[in-house]
Amino acid sequence: MSVDVNRHDPPSRGAATYQAGGWTSWLTTTDHKRIGVLYIVTSLGFFLVAIALALLMRTQLAVANNDFLSPQTYNQVFTMHGTTMIFLVVMPLLSGFANYLIPLQIGARDMAYPRMNALSYWVYVAAALTLYSSFIFSTAVDTGWFSYAPLTLPAYSPHEGIDFWILFIILAGMSSILGALNVAATIIKLRAPGMGLWRTPLFTITNFINSFLILAAMPSLTVAVSLLYLDRQFGTSFYAADLGGDPLVWQHLFWFFGHPEVYILILPAFGMISEVTPVFSRKPIFGRTALIIATGLIGFYGFTVWAHHMFAVGLPFWFNALMAGTSFTIAVPTGIKIFNWLATMWRGSLVFTTSLHFVLGFISLFVVGGLTGVTLATVPFDWQVTDTYYVVAHFHNVLLPGSLFGIMAGIFYWYPKVTGRLLNERLGKTQFWLFYFGFIATFFPLYIVGLLGMPRRVYTWDSGQSWDIYNLISSIGGFVIGLGVLVFAYNIVVSLRKGARAGNDPWDAWTLEWATTSPPPHENFQMLPAIYSARPLWDLKHPENPDAVAPEGVLSAAQIDNRIAQLEAEPERPYLSSIPILVAMGLLTVVAGMLLTTEIVVIAAVFVLGALVAWTFQPAPAPAISPPVGVDPPEFDREVRLRERFDSGTLGVLLFVFSEVIFFTSLIYAYVDLRMSQMTWPPEGLPDLEIGLTAVATLFLISSGVAAHYALISLEHQHKQRFRWVLALAIVLGATFLSIQGYEYLTADFGISDGVYGGTFFTLTGFHGAHVTAGLLAFLLIWARTFKKGGRFPTEHAARGVTYYWHFVDVVWLVIFTLVYLW
Repeated sequence: MSVDVNRHDPPSRGAATYQAGGWTSWLTTTDHKRIGVLYIVTSLGFFLVAIALALLMRTQLAVANNDFLSPQTYNQVFTMHGTTMIFLVVMPLLSGFANYLIPLQIGARDMAYPRMNALSYWVYVAAALTLYSSFIFSTAVDTGWFSYAPLTLPAYSPHEGIDFWILFIILAGMSSILGALNVAATIIKLRAPGMGLWRTPLFTITNFINSFLILAAMPSLTVAVSLLYLDRQFGTSFYAADLGGDPLVWQHLFWFFGHPEVYILILPAFGMISEVTPVFSRKPIFGRTALIIATGLIGFYGFTVWAHHMFAVGLPFWFNALMAGTSFTIAVPTGIKIFNWLATMWRGSLVFTTSLHFVLGFISLFVVGGLTGVTLATVPFDWQVTDTYYVVAHFHNVLLPGSLFGIMAGIFYWYPKVTGRLLNERLGKTQFWLFYFGFIATFFPLYIVGLLGMPRRVYTWDSGQSWDIYNLISSIGGFVIGLGVLVFAYNIVVSLRKGARAGNDPWDAWTLEWATTSPPPHENFQMLPAIYSARPLWDLKHPENPDAVAPEGVLSAAQIDNRIAQLEAEPERPYLSSIPILVAMGLLTVVAGMLLTTEIVVIAAVFVLGALVAWTFQPAPAPAISPPVGVDPPEFDREVRLRERFDSGTLGVLLFVFSEVIFFTSLIYAYVDLRMSQMTWPPEGLPDLEIGLTAVATLFLISSGVAAHYALISLEHQHKQRFRWVLALAIVLGATFLSIQGYEYLTADFGISDGVYGGTFFTLTGFHGAHVTAGLLAFLLIWARTFKKGGRFPTEHAARGVTYYWHFVDVVWLVIFTLVYLW
């Protein structure tokens, strides 16, 4: 069967709504493609900033005893360079591609939560403003992107640059978690009929795995910086060794995020390589199943090797051995992927586009970075080169080819889909060679100076140590890369207006994004080709030689038109919403208040809460799957049942709870580590905790969970009055728990600044109390809507999601109560 999937014009309904307001519609858009473009353009702007900072560093290090930058300025420059590249360039750039491409690749019209998608972008912008405003209002952060404690404590870093950085990390983490949650839910719920996970495009499947890495990694960093903020602003002593704290808690929490972060920055780029390689090899990807499994294993192993960054801190021998062993093991699935790509190109009809050039450059350079990583997994060798430029060379040898080259391959591949025009291939290949040889010249000499003993993070050095020529070559190489960046920027801008017209499918590709126009219409597709394999467009273009044989029978023209009529009969969706940007502005104001005065925090928090309440009353977009052309595949009914097991709202709550489990696990780890390091507990002069009243409060909280459960059952059985009263009982019981906790705080004989004892108690119970408060507010909102005349009664979906969250809060409290009060 060969059907023109674009034979119908895109529906015009809603077009005015989408385009209303001109340029201001970019501020209120919820369309995944526009948000993807916003992410990409913003992150590319910060890429230029990060490259400029890198060139300032290489200028300073070009010759011995250079005074181009002062020591303080150099420290700020290298810290801002690393922070910008990781949190403001690579992560959001990959998020931009995921936003733009995933709905197109899976046959959806938008992301699962369009307004949350917009919020994640605007929170990212708020985070960037927070970080870079430190140049104006304070001294920029100067402790490295890892900001090791205790160097970040007030005794060593009294300026507010660290506080700006901490609040930036919290906002950036919030943006990343919202985005990851959206990606996971979109892929689970909105895949086209016939597109099981094993048939999902490889870029999409790597982002699916990556979303769980983000959900599991970012909370650990959030806990680390939150404890640092409390140390700096409220006098706690989590990281102050002289007051009973432990700086290694920072390193464990940071690197539990930091090592998976490497794969967060690389796995989506692997997905880009996996899309580009088969198309320009004119062959299907070799070992697709093995490639997907290897990607999952890389994600899993990423959480088992964090302490190989800590071989030199004096951890037990057995623990170092364990970390070394898992670090060696992770090379296996990575090697499998390299062989998958090479085998795909073997005996293929290679088309040497710029994209394929970057693929080949990626493989050749990334293998070197991987091999040097194996050397660093060897503990005695790591002891010799840790904190030298050998580590700097390895780190960049993994991330620049692994992320940047993959991203460049993706930009040249998908630029025509976004703009309708092709990038200039001659300029693209010029850029590639500047990048390739510039990279070799910049970072390969750093391996040598690292082996010769040059420490990292030094702003200058003395001549006569055999480092001179290598540093000069490295600095020249950095400027060669900078020239390549200028060529790239010129190509992007000029091709946007003068590039050759691309057509809908310039590469004769196989995934669904190429089944629609370039650029795509607002709702992406009106119809989809039937999906029976991982290459649906191949099957459509080559019915004589498809990857999979379609079931017998095809849809008649009348059946196809009926599916289209059903699509057009859907209610118009609100494509524009100002609430996401207002919430982000409110959060930015909260951050400003945390740096200035509590009154601003309170006012801004009330504003954010009001905006979120308004959010719940605004009709929400409901992205759907476009109807396929052809009969549904045999497994369609089973797939639908699996996807409909949870509604989108409940699925989002469960994904959020998964991330919150990691958050509280990190907090509890810090509590246990710090408590185990104390000789006496509680310390002399501080009282033990009273268990009796808290045990009563615990009964109230558990009873509240039981009441919430029966309220949900009442709603499911349409007993609306019973639902209202039982839910009210759950709210009262939960509020009673909070009241007892507040009374305990007011009558306690110690405070949050009374050593590790006071800090851990108030922090652990306080974060839990904040989650209880959030759950109560959600319940109150649902309860209030039961009285709204003429309004829609709260749905089971909303009540179920909040109830699941409440059960999670109950379980967390049982763990905290056991550890803090009963232990």
